[in-house]
Amino acid sequence: MKESKIKRFSRAVFGWFLVVLIAMIAGYAFVTFFFQTVNVVGPSMRPTLSDGQVVVVNKLKYKFHDIERYDVVVYKKVESDSYYDVKRVVALPGETVQIENGKIYINGNMLSDCPIEASIMNAGIAAVGITLGNNEYFLLGDNVNNSEDSRYTNIGIISKTEITGKVTSIIRPKEEKGKVE
Repeated sequence: MKESKIKRFSRAVFGWFLVVLIAMIAGYAFVTFFFQTVNVVGPSMRPTLSDGQVVVVNKLKYKFHDIERYDVVVYKKVESDSYYDVKRVVALPGETVQIENGKIYINGNMLSDCPIEASIMNAGIAAVGITLGNNEYFLLGDNVNNSEDSRYTNIGIISKTEITGKVTSIIRPKEEKGKVE
């Protein structure tokens, strides 16, 4: 009788250990392959996103779909260990992007439907046309006059391998929850 109580206890402990282990593995896989949260740092994405917000990043989306113009994405420069940045895609592979007179031009045509409304004061490296290679993207912050983005040589053109995923929603603070467009 004493032996069966010990066996039952051992099985119960082992069962709980197994449940916790499976939950940890599933959680790790979920964050590694599907979704993760990222803290927005700084004012570069205002008015779309604000400093201190926490956003959800869909890491699976670009495994099955192409990155589209105006997607809000999270990227991590290859040489950066842990810092993620959030910006908006304005130019796609094979396109020539130029910023002239405060406006964005793609292949010589001004972007008229761009969600970035401010006149761009500093064209940076895009003052002359930049033609993107395969799997290269040109990113800008929505707050273009207060954003360090693809216009600057320390950021530059972003490769598809550096893009972690698409920002889908704001989850914190609670009063600002919602989809990101």
